[in-house]
Amino acid sequence: MPDFEEDHVSSTLRWKDVVLPASVTESDVDKLIFAALKENWRKVAMIVGNVFQTCETRSIPLSDEVIAARIQELAEAERIESQGNLTKWRYSEIRLRQASSK
Repeated sequence: MPDFEEDHVSSTLRWKDVVLPASVTESDVDKLIFAALKENWRKVAMIVGNVFQTCETRSIPLSDEVIAARIQELAEAERIESQGNLTKWRYSEIRLRQASSK
């Protein structure tokens, strides 16, 4: 039986629907995401996983879906670059904005 899970949407949570724990600010989430990004393209799944692991290590109560929702918001605000459908984490990529990009 073929595995169709690879093509499924990983999350549809939107940032406007997120309620952060009192101990976490939007800026905290951004710092974690930007720390995981590089200038070259990285799969959203990898960035979400790395940030989630950092959160677990530091006892920061964030879900992978909240992290992904913030990534999507950062891409829409053009604070990071993206390609692909960001709701499909394994099939989309993000990176730091390039100096020549607008």
